[in-house]
Amino acid sequence: MPRLDAGAVAVFAYALERGSLPSRAPDGLADGLPALGLSRDEVGAACRTLERLRLLRPAPGRPGELIPVNPDAAAAEVVGPLEAELARAAARAQSLRDDLHSLMPRYRAARREQGRREGFDVLPDMASASAMLTEESARCREEVFSIQPGGGRAAHRLGDAVERDVAMLRRGVRMRTLYQHSARTSLSTQGYVERLTEAGAEYRTAAELPDRAVVFDRAVAFLPRRADGGAGEGAVLVRDPDVVAYLCRVFEQHWSGAVPFRGTSEAAYKEVGPSLRRALVGLLAEGAKDEVIARRMGMSLRTCRRHIADLLEELGAESRFQGGVLAERAGLTDAEVTTEAAEGASHR
Repeated sequence: MPRLDAGAVAVFAYALERGSLPSRAPDGLADGLPALGLSRDEVGAACRTLERLRLLRPAPGRPGELIPVNPDAAAAEVVGPLEAELARAAARAQSLRDDLHSLMPRYRAARREQGRREGFDVLPDMASASAMLTEESARCREEVFSIQPGGGRAAHRLGDAVERDVAMLRRGVRMRTLYQHSARTSLSTQGYVERLTEAGAEYRTAAELPDRAVVFDRAVAFLPRRADGGAGEGAVLVRDPDVVAYLCRVFEQHWSGAVPFRGTSEAAYKEVGPSLRRALVGLLAEGAKDEVIARRMGMSLRTCRRHIADLLEELGAESRFQGGVLAERAGLTDAEVTTEAAEGASHR
């Protein structure tokens, strides 16, 4: 069905004012409707739209005229069948859901017999995990928080998430997300964060984060599958209150020390420079290899090596060992470091 546009609305108002319209342009609308700024073609397109929406119809006994129709009657004729089909589809969906849920007692009993603790379910692939995420998002009423380690998120995944996340924010759900500092350079992530921040979401970044997690209403959590060295395909759905409470504490601890992120920044790392340096120094002091540092900081190996080289150059160090010594003298290895101390390192 077409949508009403300004031209169709103007022609409908014109028909209401005069009681009818000629159904053929040669009968009086050959020049369009100059008073409305509409050409003959525009008037014709508007009339076709109004007829399809049942807002104009031939006058009884006067086939050369179109008369306006009560919009409520038009809505009943046009929208009524669509609403009826939606109702039938919703009933079918609910019936299918009831059939599937009827198997839950057997499922739980089988898990108990196998000695598995209740409160944990494995979602074997991304399709099942995504479906459950969407369902829990629709149920969420108070808050959702997530930990998203790594760099920027893929544009297509962010696109899929926008509608779902905006719907939660409109319901008054508080939404908080932790990214790593490296996500600040991702254009797709910047755009997503800026849009969602305007809608009320909150974002912060940290140098290092634990594994991925999403928690709804402090009652349901999604974790990646990591057993046997897995790559995280699918998810583990957790309802165990002790585990969920632990995840909530982990999130709050990292959130309190993270840096606010609003999506746009002329210099992506300007606000997080001291934190980034401190994390690099700490990992270098541990003797971590470049590949390990890159993975833990959520950036590419090339970007990681560039940051390490920049740090050693700022410190005036010719080796990693010398860099560690100079960093300690500069106070960069302290648990907390001020911006002034970090900036002063480049002058020593």
